[in-house]
Amino acid sequence: MNKLPAFQQLQNAFTQAIRAPEKVDFSVQKQPGLVKFTPEKRRLDIYQALFFNNLLGFFNSLFPILSKQLGEQRCQALVRAFMQQHHAQTPLFHELGQEFLAFLQTEYQPTADDPAYLLELAHYEWVELAVSIEPQEGPLNDEDCLLDWQAVYQLSPVAWPLAYEWPVHEMQASVMRDKPEWPSFLLVFRDDEDAVQQMVLSPILYEMLLGFMDNQTQTAAQVLSALAAQVGQPLEDLQGFAEPILQQFIEQNLLGFVE
Repeated sequence: MNKLPAFQQLQNAFTQAIRAPEKVDFSVQKQPGLVKFTPEKRRLDIYQALFFNNLLGFFNSLFPILSKQLGEQRCQALVRAFMQQHHAQTPLFHELGQEFLAFLQTEYQPTADDPAYLLELAHYEWVELAVSIEPQEGPLNDEDCLLDWQAVYQLSPVAWPLAYEWPVHEMQASVMRDKPEWPSFLLVFRDDEDAVQQMVLSPILYEMLLGFMDNQTQTAAQVLSALAAQVGQPLEDLQGFAEPILQQFIEQNLLGFVE
């Protein structure tokens, strides 16, 4: 027996008719005792189409490359599946991209027509929005600030190191069939002008930046020493490689002092 109040049962029935109009008949005949009158079909069709098209438009704007690769029919099917299967945990419209990623990761069953990198490309395209609206601010270093190996640095909260099996940053409208031999490493960040930028990282630079993420206690020298042990390279060689890069990151406010 449904223990929800009648008005909540009515809301649930109506939202189900919005999510799956081809499956749910919102009428007195199909919902006896709950629906008191059958809405005019034309009006209900308009409301259903408006809701779906708004969500589809958001999907196309947030995932433009993925949308082009999937094509109109597959995009519509994917958005419809998201509407029907996923129960979002946030009422905020700009967080729907993250909800869509959760749907792809945990609920969606890929079809033979989906590219193998569907989730990775969606994540990469979502990152640009996520970094742009991240409420935290990056550090603001002095213009003449120099790298101090004995200081503790932390990567800016608006600088995200990313690793993908596919070169998602190089993809355009055409589908890529062959998986490359090596993964791709990127840094997506918000600069001092609040513009979202990216740079391609080498594998060792990616690992180094991971060492500075959420770092609260390790000095720059300790981060580099741990990396040298991890990759099996002489510390002196690694320091010569890292020093100009870390200095550049300090000047770009991508690395900041931990007080």
